[in-house]
Amino acid sequence: MGEILVCDWGTSSFRLMRVSASGEILAQVATDQGVKQLNPEDMEAYLKAQMATLGSVNDLVILCGMVGSGIGWYEVPYVNCPASMYLLSEALVQIPNTELRAWCVPGVKLETPDGRADVMRGEETQVIGWLSEATQGDRAKSVLCLPGTHSKWVQIECGEICEFSTAFTGELYALLNEYSVLVQGEQTVSDVAFTAGLAVSEKTSGLIHQLFNARSRSLLGMQSPMDSASFLSGMLIGSEVGAMAASLDRDTKVHLICGDYLAEPYGMALKYFDVPYIHYSGNTYSALGLKALADASSEI
Repeated sequence: MGEILVCDWGTSSFRLMRVSASGEILAQVATDQGVKQLNPEDMEAYLKAQMATLGSVNDLVILCGMVGSGIGWYEVPYVNCPASMYLLSEALVQIPNTELRAWCVPGVKLETPDGRADVMRGEETQVIGWLSEATQGDRAKSVLCLPGTHSKWVQIECGEICEFSTAFTGELYALLNEYSVLVQGEQTVSDVAFTAGLAVSEKTSGLIHQLFNARSRSLLGMQSPMDSASFLSGMLIGSEVGAMAASLDRDTKVHLICGDYLAEPYGMALKYFDVPYIHYSGNTYSALGLKALADASSEI
C-alpha cells in the first residue's frame, strides 16, 4: 500500500497524518478538537475538512482512538486480550453511511476470572507501532509504559499485548489540582517537591491517607504553597510507578513511550524506584501502527 491518511482521534485531541509507504509522516494537522469537543453527527464533516487540507488519498483514512467509542463517530467493538497485530488488523471496522473509505481500529479489552476489567482505545495502535520497530528480543517479552490522562502499562509476550493495566493518574491529578483544597494559588515546577512526593508515596498507609500532605505541608511551612502541585504530582506518579516497580522482576527494563513533557517526571520516578528504562518519543508510533495495521488487513 502506498501513501494513506491516518488519524489518531482522542478525547481531547485530533491528529491527522499523511503517511508514506514506509510509515514516514509526510504532513500532518493537529488540533484540540477531540471527540469530547464535537457532536458525533459533526465528526464526519470535521474529518473531511481536515483531510482536504492534506489532500485526501482516494478518500481512504484509517482511524484509532476514542473516535471509535460510544462518544465518538461510530462505536467499534473491543477485541479480547491477548491482541496481536493480525487480530487487530482483521478486526478493523469500516464506518458505514459515509462517502469516505474510513476504517477504525478496535480497542482492546481485558476481563479476568477474578473480576478485573480494563480497556484501551488508541494505545493499542501505539504499541503496534512500537512493535514494528522493536528488536526480536523486545518483541519476545517487554513492559511498556504509556503515560497520559489514563496511563497504560502493557505486557508484551511473543509480539502480542498479553496483559495491561490502567492508572488513573493524569485525570486524578487534573481533578485534584483544579477542584480540591490541596493546591491553592499560583504554582511553580519544583523537582525538590516532586521528589518529596515520590518519597511520601512509598509509605505503607496508602495513597488515600497521603494526599492531604500536599495541603498540610504548605500550612505547616514544610514547603512553599507554590510547590503543592509538584508535590501532588510526585505522590500520584510515585504511587503508580512504585506499585508497578514492586511487581516487576529485578532489572526489568521499562519502555517509556511518551512526549518529553511526561518523560521527565516519569523518568525521575522510574529512577527513584531503581527501574531501568528507555524513552521513546510517542509522536510517530500511532502513524506507524495505523500504517502497519492497514498493510496487514485483508479487507482494505
